[in-house]
Amino acid sequence: MTGLEKKITVSLCLHAVLMRVEHEIRLVRERLEKPEWFAGHLDDGPLAIWKSENPKMEMAELALGICLAKVLWSPRGKLMGYDEIIKLVERVFGMKLPNYRDLKRDIFGRLKDVAVFSKQLVFLIEQAKDEKDARRH
Repeated sequence: MTGLEKKITVSLCLHAVLMRVEHEIRLVRERLEKPEWFAGHLDDGPLAIWKSENPKMEMAELALGICLAKVLWSPRGKLMGYDEIIKLVERVFGMKLPNYRDLKRDIFGRLKDVAVFSKQLVFLIEQAKDEKDARRH
């Protein structure tokens, strides 16, 4: 390789590196200015952290309730099933539920209080409403 060829090669490499740096700077700026563009990407980690004593069972119960309510649809207009809702929950919370079918079976197998977490949510909502009503009077 001649001296001129080496200079051209170095110049091209330097140009490629500078282009990459400019691209990364632009990407960082876009993330700061428009964070909603980047929400939900798995490489960014979970969108939220679920903290409780039994998160997997609670997530499975919530997903099952949403599935049975038939209120969650894909962007393509298809009703989402339990499996798809579980995958969405896994993505949002960055947690794997490999035994989600077993969790569903366990929910249906409960002898009493089938919807433990759902009942807790209803109780908390009603309690908050009662507290708000009490403050008004």
